[in-house]
Amino acid sequence: MKVVDEAFAADGPIARALAGFEPREGQLRMAKLIERGFLENVHTIVEAGTGVGKSLAYLVPALRAGARVVISTGTIALQEQLVRKDIPLVTAALDIPARVVLLKGRNHYLCRAKFEKESGARLIAPTAALEKLWAWAEQTQTGDRAELPFTPRSDDWETLDADVDDCIGEYCHRFADCHFFVRRDAARYADIVVVNHALFFLDLVSGGALLPAYDFVVLDEAHQAEKYATAALTATLSPSSVNRMMRKLHRSYAIPAGHDAELDEGMRRLQQTLARVPGDRYPIAANDDVHEIFPLLRESLYRLENWVHAHWKDGQRRPVDNEAEAERRRDLALRAIGAHIATVDRIEGAALQAQAGTLPADEIDAVAWVERGEGDARYEINAAPFQVADYLRASLFARSRSVVLTSATISTGGSFAFLRASLGIDEAQELVAPSPFDYGRQARLYVAPPSLNPKSTDFAGRAAPLIEEILDRTSGRAFVLFTSYARLREVHALLSARLNFPLRVQGELPRTALLDWFRSTRNAVLFATGTFWEGIDVVGDALSCVIIDRLPFPSPGEPLVAARLAALEARGHSGFEHYMIPSAIVRLKQGFGRLIRSTSDRGVVALLDGRAASMGYGATILAALPPAKRIDDLAELAVLFRDEVA
Repeated sequence: MKVVDEAFAADGPIARALAGFEPREGQLRMAKLIERGFLENVHTIVEAGTGVGKSLAYLVPALRAGARVVISTGTIALQEQLVRKDIPLVTAALDIPARVVLLKGRNHYLCRAKFEKESGARLIAPTAALEKLWAWAEQTQTGDRAELPFTPRSDDWETLDADVDDCIGEYCHRFADCHFFVRRDAARYADIVVVNHALFFLDLVSGGALLPAYDFVVLDEAHQAEKYATAALTATLSPSSVNRMMRKLHRSYAIPAGHDAELDEGMRRLQQTLARVPGDRYPIAANDDVHEIFPLLRESLYRLENWVHAHWKDGQRRPVDNEAEAERRRDLALRAIGAHIATVDRIEGAALQAQAGTLPADEIDAVAWVERGEGDARYEINAAPFQVADYLRASLFARSRSVVLTSATISTGGSFAFLRASLGIDEAQELVAPSPFDYGRQARLYVAPPSLNPKSTDFAGRAAPLIEEILDRTSGRAFVLFTSYARLREVHALLSARLNFPLRVQGELPRTALLDWFRSTRNAVLFATGTFWEGIDVVGDALSCVIIDRLPFPSPGEPLVAARLAALEARGHSGFEHYMIPSAIVRLKQGFGRLIRSTSDRGVVALLDGRAASMGYGATILAALPPAKRIDDLAELAVLFRDEVA
């Protein structure tokens, strides 16, 4: 522990390496607790308020652990920051040699063999978009699609990516210099492996097929862990998934057209059946007719599977001299078909279970629902476990020596009970390290009067003038965050012609370009949802106002949310109290956290949901927010901004 104390001392090595470093009690306590967890094989949960410096706090013990540590983050931006800035700073400051590898999922990398095959078959690229992609593929040293200055179409990238369903591994003539396998091989010898949550939980579900064995885990942005674990365990059946499977099969085999036609007809009938129930999302139990389609799809997939079994040698598009390679291609094909058969079985089982209604709500282990793609008439069916706690308890926490879970927003009212229940954490040491920022001086919280209720039909019309007044008082410089695109569009239509500030809406530019625009544009205003609630860092007076349209409760109509609520009620708990309120607190804290990012920042968070002022649960939610000074009169903002030069 002495080394950790010295590392974070006012005259210590980190202070000498990092300009402007100031010792922070929360950062030191966090680092010492994590190191103790590593030494004693204990899991650790830390809420590190904005400004604590959680990255350095876990990197010091991680780099001193003497064992492989996997660090998983929720965002690419944080991965890049760790690898390019934070880890080199700590290794240099503490003089700790460390092998560090940033590893991404296979489909992030270019497959050299697929590129040779695609480009070798044509004199020129068939489209201008592919021409740009091919030009990059010719010269890239890493094969990482993150290098691309543009976003390729998914179909174009699929022709070149290192997806597992196309990979023949060591039988490939480019295996030795394969971009993905070079990175994976480097990870086998690394001390620190940096990944994202999607890859981490996919590796967990695969039984460790994607990452090397590790001793310790750091889950940064741990408030996202449940979402990514659920996604990794979710099975999806859709026209896109079936078409993707068939495209991959056709690259290896001359499959008779009858198999395509049979599957196309099955999926066409499935789409027609799913469309009979109104709505963009609904529980599959609401559609009785869908059960007629599952046996047809299963039989079609079985016939396709039988064809591959019978023709894996004579049905290949190109002769393969190496029989082991041919067997590998056969196994890949059968695995892809088998995965779709398993998906059909799983969805059908979940649907029958829900339709029978004979099991208590807390014993249903899977939820199936239908969802229509945005701007698309095509439907997909998803099946997911309604909770991931039991799975993570057995596969992660029981098998890892020490797992660190940290975020700025994982406690509710100072308690980690919600996180523990969601993720299956039975034993862990805990710490809440509050932000060093002076929220009472730097921030204001305005809550709309009780009469402004987001459930009212006239909410947008009444909220728009209030938003306009707030923006006038803050001179723009604002994120206006919505819980739905529909509400965003409604309010934007009312205000776009009235606001005298540069205004953009999420979706007009790529996320990074929007942030660059916001940071560089004086008095800018951004209307946004979703991803702009978290992981955004705008330091300085460019962002002085965050307006939030409503308390961000999960939608009770979401199938997974409904299942979780039902299970809690079946156990005698209030679903609203034990799930809806904690979820809203975590989400609202994320939105609030966009405002104050340094000791010199200042600004206002305006919550337009009057229920926060009038309902009993509102006090609970507001009490969980950073301790900003509460104001009821927007005129008080003049005091906050009075020394600014117009």
